[in-house]
Amino acid sequence: MPPTSFIEDFLPVVSSERHDLLSPRNAFAAVPHCADSPAEVYEPLASTLNKTRKHKARCPGFVFEKTIERSTRPDRLGHAKPHICCFASENLGIVQRAEEVSRIEFGYAELFIQVATSPLTDYFIDPEPGADMQALIAHQFTREFDDDEAYDLAQRAWGMHIAFATEVFARQQRTFLFTVSVFGSSARLFRWDRSGCVVSEAFDVHQHSAIFAEFFWRFSQLSDAERGHDLTYRISTQSEETLFRDTVRAYVALQLDISGDGLDKALTMHYQPGHVTKLSVKPSRAEERGTYDLLVSRPVVSPLHLDGRCTRGFWAVDVKTAQVVFLKDTWRTPSQSETEGDVIGRLNELGVRNVPTLLSHGDVFDPTNDGTEPAFQETRTNQYVSEPWSRCIDEKDVYVSKRRHYRLVMGTVGYSIKTLRGTEELLHSTFDVFIAMKDAYEKGSRIHRDLSVGNVILVKEPDRPIRRGYLIDWDASDLVDEAGEALHSGRAGTWSFMSIRMLDERYVDAKQTFKDDMESLLYVVLYCALFYLPHSLSGLALTSLHAEFFERMITVDGVTCGGSYKLLNATKRVPSSRIRWGSAAFAEWLNTVMDYHRPPPELKDKYKDRWNAEDLAAFWSQFLETHELERDDHVVHRISKVSRHDPNSPETPSPPLPSPTPEPKRSRADSSPGPEGAPRSKRGRLDDTAGETALTGPAAPAGPVPSSMPGSPSGHAGRSTKNHPLDHSTSTPRRSERIRNRESTTTPVAVPATRILKAGAARRTARRRADTKARR
Repeated sequence: MPPTSFIEDFLPVVSSERHDLLSPRNAFAAVPHCADSPAEVYEPLASTLNKTRKHKARCPGFVFEKTIERSTRPDRLGHAKPHICCFASENLGIVQRAEEVSRIEFGYAELFIQVATSPLTDYFIDPEPGADMQALIAHQFTREFDDDEAYDLAQRAWGMHIAFATEVFARQQRTFLFTVSVFGSSARLFRWDRSGCVVSEAFDVHQHSAIFAEFFWRFSQLSDAERGHDLTYRISTQSEETLFRDTVRAYVALQLDISGDGLDKALTMHYQPGHVTKLSVKPSRAEERGTYDLLVSRPVVSPLHLDGRCTRGFWAVDVKTAQVVFLKDTWRTPSQSETEGDVIGRLNELGVRNVPTLLSHGDVFDPTNDGTEPAFQETRTNQYVSEPWSRCIDEKDVYVSKRRHYRLVMGTVGYSIKTLRGTEELLHSTFDVFIAMKDAYEKGSRIHRDLSVGNVILVKEPDRPIRRGYLIDWDASDLVDEAGEALHSGRAGTWSFMSIRMLDERYVDAKQTFKDDMESLLYVVLYCALFYLPHSLSGLALTSLHAEFFERMITVDGVTCGGSYKLLNATKRVPSSRIRWGSAAFAEWLNTVMDYHRPPPELKDKYKDRWNAEDLAAFWSQFLETHELERDDHVVHRISKVSRHDPNSPETPSPPLPSPTPEPKRSRADSSPGPEGAPRSKRGRLDDTAGETALTGPAAPAGPVPSSMPGSPSGHAGRSTKNHPLDHSTSTPRRSERIRNRESTTTPVAVPATRILKAGAARRTARRRADTKARR
């Protein structure tokens, strides 16, 4: 986008008075065209932006701090910080007084500036000035680099820029964000929202100092909302914070049956002192009732990606009733005919068991709206896809989806299934989930389409000794036709738990069925057993199994597919037959359900046509009634994540577990499926799970409102989209193809910080070995 158009569209002038603006003439002359180090660029740039004279300034009311110098390890993800952050003057002291190891800068940053040494390190390249329409259409916005070192340097710089923008969104309540990149004396302006990013053309700050100065002056004249802050949140009062803390503390104690230090630690998952905010959820339809005033603090779900639904989930306290509820804050596609709240409300009406209880939902009204459309908080990036300056990326047109801010309040709150106590709780809670699936299918002609570990929660209720399982996140669900197939074709859900059929390249556009959901539930149980129940696998074997069974994906004729290991296990029982489970009863359950799914040749007559809801429900229910299951045999098995984990990044705390009961370790529990219409808790699924993980590090307040610190009970690394190392190509791709392939399979937020030059030779050696292996 032309920089002048960028400024006119996104930073409107509210006054023509410029008496407090310093002259832009030669303002940035001290910034070098090229430099030997980033410091040679950001030091004079920060000095210039902070320059004042009497009552004049470049950006009145704001200060530009060299935050890179507050980073203890500037080359490490989780420690790196932007070269320059812009703070409101009244917040600078708070940032400076904080410890350098904190991430407080991201909670107060109004914008940031990322610096590189030369215009040649710019990841993007503009078309030639005066290019005709045909040239514009054919132009590729990503730069072609002459060698891998230059590509790595630019990719790391751009990846770090994305990571910083992502962290600002995660630590603040924002609808959009401005950032700046400076490459020597060349600059670009960025505007990020939940649809994507608008990037300006590059311009030289020496030749066009007026443009650069105008951007910062106009930025200083914007209101909080015009700078991207979500004003539907406000800071709570001291009495409101006390209400939140005490109410959540009591609920945590009830759910986990803990007290003392254990309770204090578990409370920190949901509450951070001084960081409680208040918001209202109002139905967006006039005929609906149920406005809720809620208090929230740390989310249990916080996305580490920029575009898409970007769901945050909070344990919230209803101010009126002093009850704990669940708030799901997300960015939905407004073209959808029904919202998740509509779906859950309908399931409640039909008496579907073990699903959320709907309290209220609605699109978020824009508090700054002057009566014009839209009245809701919506993205703007999508409005520019048809502009002539909209460029192709990797020879593909840019597709941007419109997003609208949406909130959903539910009445049941619990913990992830990863906190399961043992075999008994695993099989009982997942049977509860199966009942929810079966009810929704039979009563509402609906399938879930996203059975995953993240979409099952456990809730302690007074009517049974073990926690009940609830199936959450119905936004990917779909109605089925008379043939039992989803009305919409194509894959939906979480890759790791998709059925064999839906992972097959031949069925990429197929319609999912209830049996696909049944198979996904089987993989959820297997996953939980592999990571949280006793078995014989070593850490290395588990790591290999996890990669092959749950994560492997390959590309066939341009179509991403997988499931080969799932198919091998279904037909040959490899590797499941080689695992010795600590619970003989669980081994019996698993083998029987796998026989129902895909019976071996010798059992085909016995289990013919048994893979259906009625037969599986009958077996599962009888199994729970007739078997004593281990109650407290929870263990934690860990896998190696060296390829995607920065060992120098802060660690994510483990989720709290419920206290063991004083009852005998083996017991027979109530196996009833639960009362009709029972409420459920919502630990929102991380939408668009690739690239999602939990932020770590000390909390940081957010701009004009306190920080919304991500406090996910258990972060997980983003799913790699690269082919498995055992995959071999039939031909060796050209260097430019290898670069594009690496670009398309890189999760931006996982890109490390500034490039470590001495590692270049090692990476090139590794690439040559990989290429040689591929040719073989």
